[in-house]
Amino acid sequence: MLEELKKMLSTTVHTEQDALLVINTEEELLQWLTTQVEEMVSHDFDGLIQLLYRIDVDERKLKALIAENNAFESNRVIAKMILERQKQKVFWRNKFKSNQNEDDDEGAAIW
Repeated sequence: MLEELKKMLSTTVHTEQDALLVINTEEELLQWLTTQVEEMVSHDFDGLIQLLYRIDVDERKLKALIAENNAFESNRVIAKMILERQKQKVFWRNKFKSNQNEDDDEGAAIW
């Protein structure tokens, strides 16, 4: 799943996939993503808002989590929300593929 997340994030955050090659754990991925969020907050806030919208991060949940944390943790909270949403997408894509393959196998047996 980590490799799928890295691939999705490289296209979503518009970075070279090579930059993600040295990441081997989800915690490292979260740290990298937190740094990307920090950069966007400082230099491209509108782009960050568009990214959150495009990824479909739950706005109410994000606002609540940011309100619960101090300003220094906000970037990490945003990064966690992005990562969680991407993990959900990977899960559902894999589940859909799995169900699709099962349906294909059943259809082949009928014909």
